[in-house]
Amino acid sequence: MDSAFMELRCLAHKSVFALLAALFCAVCASGQVTSGTIFGTVKDQSGALVATATVTAIDPATGVSRTISTNESGEFVIANLPPGTYTITVSVTGFKKVEKTGVVLSAADRLNAGDFVLTVGAATEQVLVTADAGELQLQSNSGERSDLVTSKQLNDVAMNGRNVLDYMKLVPGVISSFNGAVSGTGGLDSMNINGTRANQHEFTIDGASNVDTGNNGGTHVTINPDAIEEVKILTANYQAEFGKAAGGQIAIVTKGGTNQWHGDGRFFHRNESLNANEYFNKRDQLSASTPFNTPPLYRYNYIGYQVGGPIRKDKLFVFWNQEYYRQFVPIGGTTQFYTPTALERQGDFSQSTDSSGNPVVISGPGITNNKIDPAKLPSAQQAVFTQIQKILNLYPLPNVSGFGVGGQNYNFSEALSGNAPRREDILRIDYQLNQKNRLYGRWLHNAETDSSPFVPFPGPFGIFACASSVSFPGGCTQHHPGWNLSVNLVSTITTSLLNEFSVGPSHTLSIAEGTNGNISLAKNGIDLPLLYPATTIPDMSFSGLGSTNFGGGYLGATPWKQANTTINVNDNLTWVKRNHTFKFGMFYQRNRKDQIAWGNVNGQFSFSQGPTSGGTCPASAPNCALGDPFASALLGSFDSFDQSTARPVGYFRYNQLEFYTQDTWKLTSRFTLDYGMRFAWIPPQYDAKNQVALFVPSAYNPATEVTIDGSGNIVPNSGDALDGMKFTNSGGLPAGGWDSRGIMPEPRLGFAYDPFSNHKTVFRGGFGMMHDRTQGNLIFNTVFNNPALVETAQLGAGNIANLSNPSFGNGVLSNILGAAKNGKVPTVYSFSLGVQREIAKGTTLDVAYVGTMGRHLVTARDINSIPYGYAFTRAAQDPANFTSYCASPAPGDPCTNGLPAVEPNLPPEYAAAGYSFSGAYAYGRQSYSNAPLVPYKGYGQIQYLQFDGTSNYNSLQASLQRRFGKGFTFGAVYTYSKALTTASADQEMQDPFNVRGLDYRAASWDRTHVFAANYVYDLPNITKHLGGSKWLPYITDNYQLSGVTQFMTGTPVDMNNNWNWEPGAADGSNMWGAIPYYYTLDKSLNPVLPPIGTRIRPSRDILRTGGLEDWDMSLFKNIPIGEGSRYSIQFRLEVFNAFNHPNFNDRHYWDAINSTVNGPWQWTYPSQAGAGSSSPTFSLSRASNWGTPMDTYSGVGGPRVVQLGAKIYF
Repeated sequence: MDSAFMELRCLAHKSVFALLAALFCAVCASGQVTSGTIFGTVKDQSGALVATATVTAIDPATGVSRTISTNESGEFVIANLPPGTYTITVSVTGFKKVEKTGVVLSAADRLNAGDFVLTVGAATEQVLVTADAGELQLQSNSGERSDLVTSKQLNDVAMNGRNVLDYMKLVPGVISSFNGAVSGTGGLDSMNINGTRANQHEFTIDGASNVDTGNNGGTHVTINPDAIEEVKILTANYQAEFGKAAGGQIAIVTKGGTNQWHGDGRFFHRNESLNANEYFNKRDQLSASTPFNTPPLYRYNYIGYQVGGPIRKDKLFVFWNQEYYRQFVPIGGTTQFYTPTALERQGDFSQSTDSSGNPVVISGPGITNNKIDPAKLPSAQQAVFTQIQKILNLYPLPNVSGFGVGGQNYNFSEALSGNAPRREDILRIDYQLNQKNRLYGRWLHNAETDSSPFVPFPGPFGIFACASSVSFPGGCTQHHPGWNLSVNLVSTITTSLLNEFSVGPSHTLSIAEGTNGNISLAKNGIDLPLLYPATTIPDMSFSGLGSTNFGGGYLGATPWKQANTTINVNDNLTWVKRNHTFKFGMFYQRNRKDQIAWGNVNGQFSFSQGPTSGGTCPASAPNCALGDPFASALLGSFDSFDQSTARPVGYFRYNQLEFYTQDTWKLTSRFTLDYGMRFAWIPPQYDAKNQVALFVPSAYNPATEVTIDGSGNIVPNSGDALDGMKFTNSGGLPAGGWDSRGIMPEPRLGFAYDPFSNHKTVFRGGFGMMHDRTQGNLIFNTVFNNPALVETAQLGAGNIANLSNPSFGNGVLSNILGAAKNGKVPTVYSFSLGVQREIAKGTTLDVAYVGTMGRHLVTARDINSIPYGYAFTRAAQDPANFTSYCASPAPGDPCTNGLPAVEPNLPPEYAAAGYSFSGAYAYGRQSYSNAPLVPYKGYGQIQYLQFDGTSNYNSLQASLQRRFGKGFTFGAVYTYSKALTTASADQEMQDPFNVRGLDYRAASWDRTHVFAANYVYDLPNITKHLGGSKWLPYITDNYQLSGVTQFMTGTPVDMNNNWNWEPGAADGSNMWGAIPYYYTLDKSLNPVLPPIGTRIRPSRDILRTGGLEDWDMSLFKNIPIGEGSRYSIQFRLEVFNAFNHPNFNDRHYWDAINSTVNGPWQWTYPSQAGAGSSSPTFSLSRASNWGTPMDTYSGVGGPRVVQLGAKIYF
């Protein structure tokens, strides 16, 4: 028997067993909502309200039914119904029975089915009515902001990669950069909903949370669109029954079996021969023979099927879906780097040039005619030469000519593809236990094993541990299985009291490693002296010849493993009392994540052209000028080196409990008030083994601080190397690092008003307060960087041959974290006011103002920064730099304490600014280290987490929808918005001294205008106009056109400029406080520098990146088979970016600046004072390529992609 079939049968058996076991447990046992509620009013012909009428709602597809009576106001509420298309029947003695069909109910809906008007007659007579499609789209019983992706959209509106998250761009208020071209579990953090952060969403499948709590930006599993019944998206001021996340709720409801067997089989195919080439390849008119002009391999085959039906009519149903993904797809586009030539690997640089074509000149002992002779090096350096040579030989040789010609700064280019086979298995069982109890269970499983070359972080398909700018031999492999289970029980206690209970565990596992030990030191015969023992090749970066790094900082992260498990329990009780619909409920979540740290246990070297401050040449040749980073590497001469002793394993846990009460109060037939209160207990995540460590400023004691030597290193045994550190295992910190805020209230309020009582116009509005659980990485790093568990030594310039294991603390401690103890929980306030109107039959228009305010958002700043201008002060100057001058000072200069009154030859710009020193002779300056001046000695950057971030979002949103029309459905949404914030993401570094003044600006993802439209159009059949053969319809009829059109303006350009010679400059901090780290633009968009000693951060509103214009279009041909069209075949042509419009997601701005340097910002390193420049100059101007495109979008908006598909339905 075929092995694949055996595997499938075995899997199916296991699936059924696991699901039935879970169902049994749920029944014995006895949020997030997966059901909906139908409201309605019963009147007679005179308009009088009819009480005690019998109302029955039934879903013919499954037999689910519910019968209730109208209240004294003639109103009825049918709660906790599963999504479906219902028929509602109203009967009362003396009147004809009224039956309304086509009432479409979605998850979490508060659907107004409208008025049921009774006419006098016998009860045996019947009046048939079809639900008004426009009325069904109006939200007249809730003030929430929400939207819906229907089953028809999921089936007929194609998305690039078939990932449901791609449909979020069809929702007003959503800014999406989702790239789902490759199926995978990432991308939840690729969208911002109503101005909230990208990792503040909740994503559920049948009520079970499906969020990777590490960064809150990925999912445990994926689910294909064919298995989904609908997607409900709550975006603002939603009801109290929804919690956990503050930035929107995405709720998927899966398909289930019905009373009729149904199913389909499907196949989708892509190939690079069908796709368009990348824009810049075509623009540059590169030869077809060059390796990077040919598009990379793009082989994509999806095969899937599903079947569902009754095991027992109206009682027991089953649904099974399976999809196989065979993906061999491009990774990261074309990459261009400089790799060492064959001669350079031998130490021969006689043919080498820089990127301007100038010959490279290297000199020093052992170097003759630009060639390194290993035999002439000291023995220790000979060994280093041999080992580095082995590492360089692992990387590819150059494959592109022309380096140094016309500014070309690369000699190697590649366009890589990776293999990402996946499989989805979905089983759902629905069981109507009896008239009062309905049970369902759904099991969703993913299997995935990705393999690819090493590529830039985060790697292909979300592989985080395998990263390198140049592909590494052997590649990387990641195993990434996951599963999600949901069990739901709805019980009708009385006709007015119902309960919905659900439990939903979810799990994911990731294991990443180099293939077959390809990065092992032992396997490659490499024996390189390091500070601490290592097993993998060190990471190396090379500057000066194009951006090249080998490893990129992550080779030491393999093998890597993480396991994330979440268990959710929800219970919701609904009580209908007269014109009130009360709901009470609770939500409990238990989460655990076990993960090993990244850690650079293999070591990280940086090499440059040299020389640099302190000398990076060999100790035997301290004055040499190497001139080439690869020559520096072969001689072992590094700019910096750091290495960690261990990779700790974290055992992270949290418990979360929330409960709520709410009421939908129908004050009159025209006005509904929706109000409630949620209470949330969100304690910090913690490590089960108490391994959390944080820097606490109040615990730092200057009296016991370490001493820093002239090279910026710690003097051994000079003080407390862990001064200011606190640990949970010693009682110095709360278990989670910061305090819990206890139980927090979350009020919710909304209203809906039908002013004309005709169900055509509804005014709606509301307010909501929501708290958000932050990503786990915030606490993970407090374990992974815990100096009691892992020691990370940071060394400045030196030579590999001289590396020795220093005593702990010789290098300053890096990657230290601190956090504010108050531990406030991120909070979002959302509010809206708008109107909905049915403007044509079945077509509704929704226009609203929507706003949010974010408070207590997580931010980060470097508290070990040097205050601006401090390097210009007398206290910062090093007397050792003025020894010669003070031996014979200028007349009138007392040279107190070894320091002059004014720096000799002080550049006039500094004098004019009121300074007596330029900072060129400050402590640590000549050794290129700021360690002597930082406030907390012995530490490098201290990333201090605070809960004081602010965001403000205001928008105008419009939506035009026709969801239920026959032959033509469409939706169009538009958002005009502005998002301002002090930090766009949790760990975005802020200015350490003036957050509000310098960091409150447009969010990095802000887009002023966003428009998206989708449509499905059944083209008219033309055979009836042509006559002829009965076979002609198979060619000319039953065509369908569908698509998505999207327009977005660009995101802000941050005109930050990282001056390479400024030590310690990092994201928002000018460590020296001397050199202007940023330039800004004047009114004519010319670059200008700020005055000396001032600090600016230019507005993000001056310039914008390129926007997006994308037309995705599909043409389907449907071929009915047999009578009644129970069977059909569908052929699909799907084209993404159909017109191949180039979309540029970035332009040359920050890198298109010409600079001329000869002055106060051009630091020199004289041995004594008096050698500074007396006529400094520094000029900036725009380069000729200013504003020109530099990069294109990938995925959505990228080069045209063609997909062929076929489906068979039965």
